[in-house]
Amino acid sequence: MISNFTIKLIFLILCFLFPKDTKSDDSNIVVLMYHRFNENKYPSTSISKVLFEEHINFLIEENIKILPLSDLINYFKMKKKLPERSVFITIDDAFKSFYHHGFPILKKHKLPFSIFVSSDFVSSESNSDSMSWSMLKEISENNGLVLNHSKSHMSFLEINRSDLIKEVIENQEIIEKRLGVQPKIFSYPFGESNSDIEGLIKMLNYEFAFSQFSAPIQKNDNKFRLPRFSLNNEFGSLKRFKTIVKSKPLNAYDISFKDTVVNSSSFRLNFKSNFPSEMINCFINNYAKLRKKNFLNEVQLYIENLRIGTRYRINCTLIDQKGDVFWFGKMIKRLL
Repeated sequence: MISNFTIKLIFLILCFLFPKDTKSDDSNIVVLMYHRFNENKYPSTSISKVLFEEHINFLIEENIKILPLSDLINYFKMKKKLPERSVFITIDDAFKSFYHHGFPILKKHKLPFSIFVSSDFVSSESNSDSMSWSMLKEISENNGLVLNHSKSHMSFLEINRSDLIKEVIENQEIIEKRLGVQPKIFSYPFGESNSDIEGLIKMLNYEFAFSQFSAPIQKNDNKFRLPRFSLNNEFGSLKRFKTIVKSKPLNAYDISFKDTVVNSSSFRLNFKSNFPSEMINCFINNYAKLRKKNFLNEVQLYIENLRIGTRYRINCTLIDQKGDVFWFGKMIKRLL
């Protein structure tokens, strides 16, 4: 085991050797993702109205700026500097429970937010759990951006190129016909993409696109695979929420695998950061096995027991002596 003194010494040496990678001018920029509200039968995607209001009250009390997603467009174009602590609120799938339990809280405080919609599911039927166009119209008139989540919400990893393009174009056209022009910002169904898919979204002139893995935003991110923190009853406690909104990018670089799809039961991922790897803790979900090896500032992850058709989220975090939280995340899926 490396002593604390040795770790500190290594850290100082790395800061001297890798100045470009050890400093970031990024603020704390965090995108939050919610789905359902007050639907206890969906614990992995639903958050209680009470807990959601605690999240919002904390942001307001701490004077953390809640901004519209359109502000990220100029941030990535380096035309706008964001406040030191900035949060963006997103809601996926346009469930009716958001309209009844989440929207009134945001509306009361006149806060901006974005909702990602798949038009095939928009419904005026009373027994549908999806919102209607009249509900979405009200949202668009109260600081809500209504954005593209594909037309049918099928995984883009399971459809061909022409169908993918059709899904994106038709959904944007339907949204804008109903609600007027909206920013070209995309969210992948299930957060699933790969480098080829991301290239198509870029080709279709979208500004950026979101996945569903955890990490803060930074300027040198892949704009067409941006992270978001998923909040729900299971992983949305106020304590964890406070940790999330103060997190900073780990600024990982020299990442050995930059795509998302793997086709075997085992997988290796290496990356470097400005911290001694001994200080970084890494985890993976869905019962995969993860072993971590350390070499100076390089993290080496050996991952096994990956199952076909399953999505996995890798989270690597570090808490420094000041209590600052640094976070690196990645999502992968085994297809074959």
